This record gives sequence, structure tokens and C-alpha cells, in this order.
Amino acid sequence: MAGRPTPRTVPRPARLDPQECLDGVLSAQETPVGAVVDWSRLGVRDPGDLLALLPAEVPFATSGTTGPPAVWLRGRGQLVAEAAELARALAGAEPDALVVHAPLHHLYGMLFGALLPALLGRPAHYTHTTDPLPRSARLLVVAVPSSWWRFDRAPAELSRHERLTVTHSTGPLPPTAHRVRDRHPGIGLFEVHGSTETGMVGRRTHEQDDWTLAPDVSLAAPAVPGRQALLAVRSPRLARPAGGGFPSEHVLDDVVETVGPRTYRLVGRGGKTVNINGRRADLRAIETTLRAAVPTAAPVCLLVDDPVRGEWYEVRTHGGPRARRAVEEAALRLLPAWQAPRAVRTAARSPAA
Repeated sequence: MAGRPTPRTVPRPARLDPQECLDGVLSAQETPVGAVVDWSRLGVRDPGDLLALLPAEVPFATSGTTGPPAVWLRGRGQLVAEAAELARALAGAEPDALVVHAPLHHLYGMLFGALLPALLGRPAHYTHTTDPLPRSARLLVVAVPSSWWRFDRAPAELSRHERLTVTHSTGPLPPTAHRVRDRHPGIGLFEVHGSTETGMVGRRTHEQDDWTLAPDVSLAAPAVPGRQALLAVRSPRLARPAGGGFPSEHVLDDVVETVGPRTYRLVGRGGKTVNINGRRADLRAIETTLRAAVPTAAPVCLLVDDPVRGEWYEVRTHGGPRARRAVEEAALRLLPAWQAPRAVRTAARSPAA
């Protein structure tokens, strides 16, 4: 899921009032890293109380997967309904506290890192992925791909909790996540599949291979087991584009295989996209930008697995070291920092060259 409009960096104290934190989230400020917020002090007893604290609509910005970045508006009823459904789905986790690594200006971060702890009335620790986990008996970690890198290097830390549940909703699990899960099978895993435009579409736990549609989501086309197609859904939580109305359905760029009436399997993507820490970038658009700047290098973007982020991309160029340096400089100059490639490499010459 993508993020809110460009956030502002605001200094935060170690302990933060929940109302001040919520106000910061709604105004797209940076995550208050280092702060602890006791959300029980907000006094939310039910979804209705939370609804009264939110504005009519909250804007979220996409990263422009297949075009320019766009703003999508989500109604407060949609946000609270999703947070309440997440609370029901995670009832077995019974956390004493939450640890939040996801940025709060992203939809995933806002739902799991602010609205969910407000509904649960639990404290939330906003930390870097490299920081140690607090010593709560039952902990819920709102993870990003790099969180698993830390878990992989701190096995003793994972074993000291009575119950540890990790949520993930920022692209494919990195290889380190599978290694951590193999070594610590008692860790609960709750994954969410969706986008800024749709919110949560499907979810699964560590016990499931396939995805199950959220209760209020349905397939836009009849379910045909074994059929592969772009995932098209209907849901009362679909966001509306700025200046437009709420759509009746949305087609994601994920190719899925239908398993049952309400279950599916992720197969791939319809476009040439990469998910970088929860924000999708169009590799074809990046190629067009780089080729316009350095046409003789003929840069090509290739999706690659990444041990920390799960996936990333690299650029292959032609023309030797000089062309490679020119593409590196163009990437730094023309691409947003979050879209920077993992590496720019000179393509090997083919035997026929």
C-alpha cells in the first residue's frame, strides 16, 4: 500500500500524547520514531468513538505505478471499518503492546500503527527496525521488509515473548522472513494484500498458502477455479480519486489464480512494477526516463530479489564504464530517492557481439 502526500519532519518527544500523535498522522507528518504512545489515554471504547475523532476524508498518495502520482481519498467510515476488521482478525494475538516500523503516512502504517492501537487501547512503540523489541509478554509488530533482517540477527530476542505476532503488508516477504519463520515456528504471521486504492483486499496467516478475501470484498467477475487474470474486486472501502466519485470496482495490477469462491493465489504482476518498501514503481516509466537522458546506454530495468526488502531492481546498461556512470548520475538527478535502483551494472556482451 502506498503513502500520504509528502510528509514533514517534526521533532517528537520520547512520550507523545495520543491526540497529538493522531493529529500528526492526519496531517501527514513523519512517524514519531523513538516515541511511545499510550493509546488507552485517547478513551476509544468502540469504533464509533474512533469515527468521531477523524475528519470526513483522509488523502493518501500513490507512487504513480502506471502514470503520475495520484491522490486517493478514503472516508473515515472506510478507515474505521478496516481498522475494526483488522482488530477482529487479530483478536487471537491479544497484544500488550505494539511495535510500529511502518511509516504512519502510509495506509498500512496508519491503520496498523494508529487506528488499530487506538481501538485496542494499547501502547505503541515507534522504533527503527534495528532497535531491540520491548519486553512485553504479548507483542504485535507492524513490520516492513527490513524488520526481518533484525529478527534474523536477534534470535534470543524473539524467544523471550509469550506471544509474538508480526503483520506484513508491503510486498513479498523477503527470504529472511522465511528463515526466521523456520527457526521460530511459534511466531504468528498475519499478511495483508491490497493497495492504496482498495485498502485490504485479502489476508492470510502463517498457516495458509492462499489468500482469502476480506469479509466485505468480492470478486468483480464470477470465480472460475484455475483461471488466471488481473484481480478485479468490489468493496465498500474502495477509495475515490481526487475530483471523482467512489468507484464500483477496482482492477489491481496483480495477476492471481482463482482457487475457490473467496480464495486466490498470487501469480505475478500485469505490469513491469517493483514494490519498494510498500510503494510500487513502474519500471517501464523509469526506463523511459533513463533512456531519454542517456539513449546510447540503452538502460534496461530488471526486477531482482532482495534479502532485506524482498524485491528491488537493478539497471543494465551498454557502452562500458562511462555509460554506466552517466546512467547512475541520471538516476540520482531524475528519479525520486525512494525509486533509486539497487545497482547500475554494465551488461555482459553476448557471444555474437
